[in-house]
Order: sequence, then structure tokens, then C-alpha cells
Amino acid sequence: MPDDSSTTGGTWRTRQKQQTRQIILEAAKELFETLGYGKTTIRAVAKYAGVGVGTVMSHFKDKASLLSSALMGDWEQLLAQVAATTPPEADYRTQLLHATRIFFEYYARRPSLSRNLLKEALFSLEVQGPEMRAMDQAAREIGVRALRAAQERGEIRADVDCEVMHLALFGEYCFVCTVGLSQPKPDPDQMLAMLESLTDLIIRGASPAPPDQG
Repeated sequence: MPDDSSTTGGTWRTRQKQQTRQIILEAAKELFETLGYGKTTIRAVAKYAGVGVGTVMSHFKDKASLLSSALMGDWEQLLAQVAATTPPEADYRTQLLHATRIFFEYYARRPSLSRNLLKEALFSLEVQGPEMRAMDQAAREIGVRALRAAQERGEIRADVDCEVMHLALFGEYCFVCTVGLSQPKPDPDQMLAMLESLTDLIIRGASPAPPDQG
């Protein structure tokens, strides 16, 4: 029989490395939540995770990459949840509000972490690395495609620029996140109600005119 011990060993090492990486990420998220990004250090993350500083550095080159990875990991899970639970037959408005509710509920569960993640993701050039910019671009393309599909279904006028409309919708989403996360205990229902009102204004302006009843 062929000796597959090297393959088995490699698989075990890979799995162990992935587990260690996840332990470090969870430790970093806890410290980002309790201490904030500015006061969190690589040494503190290593101590909290129960590993050496060198082990942390072997997975993440610096604190910015730690935050970026934590943010992208959580967002990827949320996007997968959105994809798995959004009713495909629903109109654009329903799909958008369904997706944002999932994100708002996450922010409400971990408000301090979310404040730090969003602040650094939006305003820190150090954190906005190539991977995060690529993820932002991919999310933008998904949003524009969803609007164009709604346009093809007749929910949005043919003359509306879907890229511009996506920017408007994303801007209002960021505004609601800022308002909601400024509260001691963010309320996802209140955030969704605010977003719904703002979204309706934009969608109403982009909707086809009702047929002439005259």
C-alpha cells in the first residue's frame, strides 16, 4: 500500500494552522471590541490568544491586516447568509431590506466591534488594503447587477444610471449605520425603518411613472 503519511501530516498541519489563525482572529476581534483599534497591540492579541508574538506575525503582517481579515471574514459570512436566505422572486426593495437587516442585526450584537471595524474600514488607508478594496469592488458590482435586474423587470426606469443609484443607496446605508451605531444600544429595527424610508424616496424617484388614468 502507498504511504500516505506525508499527505496526512500535511493535511493535519494545514488544519492546525487554520485553527490557530481563527483563534488569533477571534482574540483580535475581542480586543478591538473592548479596547478599540488604537489601543490593541499585536502583543496583546498574542497573549489573549495564548500564542507567541511570532505566531501572530506568521499569519498577519501587522495590526491593520488583522483588522482587515477580521472584517472581511465576518462580512463574507454575512453575505453568504444573505445569498442563502434572500427570496429570489422578491422585488429589489424587499431583497435590499432583507440583506441590510442581516447586517444591522450583526452590528447590534457586537456594537463596539462594529464601530471600530466600520470606522477603520471607511477612513483608514492603512486598513484599506488590496483585498478589502477588491471585496468592496465585488460588492459594488453585485449591487449594480441587482439594480440592472430590477430595471429589466420594469421596477426602475430604463433611463436611470444604476451605478449612480447604487452610490445613492450605499450612501444612505452608511448614514443609517452612523446614526444607529452612535446609540449606546443600536436597534436594528429602528435602523431598518430609517433605511426603509430613505430607500423608498430613492426608489420612488427611479420608478416608472404610473399609467395615465385620464
